Amino acid sequence: MSLTEVKTDKVPGRISNVHIGYDSTHGVNISKGILSFEYRRIHDATRNKPPTAATSATINLQQPSFFEWKLRFLSDCRIAFFVTDVQVAAGNQYALVDNGFSNKIEYFKVIMAIEDGFGTPKTRTYTITNGYCLRNNAVIGEDRDAVYEYEGEAEYISYSDA
Repeated sequence: MSLTEVKTDKVPGRISNVHIGYDSTHGVNISKGILSFEYRRIHDATRNKPPTAATSATINLQQPSFFEWKLRFLSDCRIAFFVTDVQVAAGNQYALVDNGFSNKIEYFKVIMAIEDGFGTPKTRTYTITNGYCLRNNAVIGEDRDAVYEYEGEAEYISYSDA
C-alpha cells in the first residue's frame, strides 16, 4: 500500500500508474514499482497583527503559492524523466537532463485506486500543472532494495475522482 500525503492528510491508496509526457498519447506510462506520491502546498504569509483571523486585510506579505512533490519507485525511472519528450513544441525536451537543467512537463498524471466513505471503489487522478522535476536520487529502502526518488515543484496540483 502506498500513501499520498498532503501536508498532514494521508490518503491510503494503490497507485496504478504515473504518466509523463506532453499529452495523453505521447509519453511514458509507469505502472509497476510505484511506492508513493507525496505533495504539499507552499504558501508563506506573515500577519500584521496576530492572533486575529488571517484575511486580506491582516496579511502583510503574501507570496505566490506553489507545490512540492515527490514520487518514489522500486526501479530507476530514468525513461520517464531523462528520455521522454515532455514538451510538444521543441522536441527532445526532457524533464531532466544530465547537465542539471529541467524542462516543464506538459502532461503529468498520477492515478490511484481509492475507496470513498461508503467503500465504493473510485479512481483518483492527480494532475500536476506546470510541473518540473528538479532532483533525483537513489536511497536504500527498508527492505534493503534501492528506492529511487524524483522530486520537483509545480504551479498547481489538483485531483478528480471517477
